[in-house]
Amino acid sequence: MSVLTKAPANINLAGAFTMPVASPMIPPPPYRYRDTKALNILFRTDPQVAQKLVPAPLQAVADRPLILYMGHFQFVDYDAAYHEAGLLVPVTCDGRPAGLFAVVLYLDKANPVVGGREFYGWPKKDAEKILFREEEGKVVASVTRYGKPIITATFQAKQRIDAIPARPPDTFYLLKLIPAIEKDAAPDVLKLNSMVIEPDVIKEMHTGKATLRFGPSPFDAFLTSIPIGDITHAELIVHDFTLGYGQVVVDYLARH
Repeated sequence: MSVLTKAPANINLAGAFTMPVASPMIPPPPYRYRDTKALNILFRTDPQVAQKLVPAPLQAVADRPLILYMGHFQFVDYDAAYHEAGLLVPVTCDGRPAGLFAVVLYLDKANPVVGGREFYGWPKKDAEKILFREEEGKVVASVTRYGKPIITATFQAKQRIDAIPARPPDTFYLLKLIPAIEKDAAPDVLKLNSMVIEPDVIKEMHTGKATLRFGPSPFDAFLTSIPIGDITHAELIVHDFTLGYGQVVVDYLARH
């Protein structure tokens, strides 16, 4: 089998940021989001369970809650809207605070699923339905895959925060895996990537009470293995943010 060391002469990669080369799925960053509404629920869980969700050299922070977010995303560069839910684990690296590891994200539109996975390594999956209904400070939200409600959440706003406290930008860690086409071969790509979402401007914030439940599904069985303990904080925010480029933290295949 011949191996190509550069692009075929008849293929112009100058404008091909992603596949398909003839008509790329997405353009290069930045990707701008405006007036995104998100429900953030922070909950405690078993530290040993959290650690199993995180790849080395990252370590889950035992005394910090996990974050489940659900929201309505406004992607202005495509004039497109979609819903998303995700699970994040606070982590350290080499004993120092590092940021948040993204375990899984669910979306109800194909384009942002493919783009986020292919470029960044965001661990995105399709959801046939994501409900996010907000009215007068009350939110009812859920994620359904293959007819099974795998995440359900509610929120009741109690207080509007007018003086929104400044938050340092979080670093997000993503395990990017692209499998090989050959049987029993090592992955083509296995990297731990990181990126900072900046700027991230919170324009509105309400705090309140929330509930959260993970439901059983043969396609997302790991969710029900995560105990949901005390909910330590819940907030409904409206924010603007931009996704740019990131960096490779670890190329696992380069070590061998």
